[in-house]
Amino acid sequence: MVLLFFSLLVVSARADEWDDWGDSKSDGPKIRRPRVSGWWNWQYNEFSSFDQGRLNFERDYGRGQKLVAGASFNYYTEDNNKKWAVFPGENYYSFKGGDFRFKVGTFLDNIGSGDKFSFVDKINSRRFHNGMANDYDRDKKEIPAVKGSWFINEHFSLSGHYMPYFDASEFPSIFSRWAYSISKALAKEIIFNGATYKASEDTSWDPQFHVEFTSTFKRFELRLHYLRLKERMPVLSQDRPGLFYGTFPIDETIAMNGNVQLNKELLVRYEFAYNRNKTWSSFQDGRIGQKFVSDQYAFLLGSDRNLPRNFYVNLQVMMSYVPDLKTQTPFQLAETEFLSSLQLRQNFRRDRLRIELNGLTNFTTGEYVVTPKIFIVKSDYLTFVLGYQANGEGAESLGPVAQFSQNNTAFFETQVGF
Repeated sequence: MVLLFFSLLVVSARADEWDDWGDSKSDGPKIRRPRVSGWWNWQYNEFSSFDQGRLNFERDYGRGQKLVAGASFNYYTEDNNKKWAVFPGENYYSFKGGDFRFKVGTFLDNIGSGDKFSFVDKINSRRFHNGMANDYDRDKKEIPAVKGSWFINEHFSLSGHYMPYFDASEFPSIFSRWAYSISKALAKEIIFNGATYKASEDTSWDPQFHVEFTSTFKRFELRLHYLRLKERMPVLSQDRPGLFYGTFPIDETIAMNGNVQLNKELLVRYEFAYNRNKTWSSFQDGRIGQKFVSDQYAFLLGSDRNLPRNFYVNLQVMMSYVPDLKTQTPFQLAETEFLSSLQLRQNFRRDRLRIELNGLTNFTTGEYVVTPKIFIVKSDYLTFVLGYQANGEGAESLGPVAQFSQNNTAFFETQVGF
């Protein structure tokens, strides 16, 4: 992989012009002024508040060269619990040569077709500081990686990620209202029953990779993926009484996603993912059991439309099938689960006022998350948001959503962008 990367570097360094399906030819490098951008969000509800922000410095050097340097911060408070962190944001250098394009550094990447829910988009870990209240895009962790793309012709391209360093997702404290039930169960075993917990390192030099083949036509787009990553969340297992392990096993995924333009107004997006020998935590009736292995088949189909009078609809249906589900897990309770997500949005007053409804429902377990919001856009830089988050537990009390059913709350948010 490394040898291939440096070979491509040599080829790209010798190319002076771009092709017709990539970028237009350039007479020479154009130096542009650097640009500073970023955002800051502050959210408050009855039991917690958090600040999140990012600051980016960008500079284009012409001929497809770009440098990005950034930093992120998070300040979270809940009762007496406080967490403050400043960490590197996106820091990368990208360049082009001939039919090739490269990006090197730490960055975010989205490889799925689902909107705020995806079975394919696994490249980035996440910061779960606020549990299910997190925003899907804001809380991704930047990853150290090399990304290379080869534009074979106007219809086909080949790309991939090489990630030499593993960095797991981050979770809230066990004392947090957003702590996951399986984490609380483990803490109780250690504190009250004297259990021993042996955890694998959540950061390590452990190479992972992703390969993608893309075909693009006028009404159809297909992307084929092979991902060999480590699980971003620890798999907990009680191998014998009083002894628990936390590991990050390999997550091997073969997937496809893309879209189909059925007519002028209807675009359908799709995903299919096959996880081979995926390792699962056993968690039933509040008890951690022995981990087990089973394949997973997942499917997503969705579409969104802008209707007359500034009304927007986004509907997705999902299915997840685990054929050898030996017991319930923290993220899947039944062998086959059917889910759906819905987003409705209505704009008023030249887009200065927006009413939005977001919902996710698990038809199999009865769990749901519903979040109505009102956006007041004061300017291009300042937006106020008033909303309410409702978590429904359905028939299960320890499901992925049900465990947060006591966290129903109104919230207020300020968004600043520049």
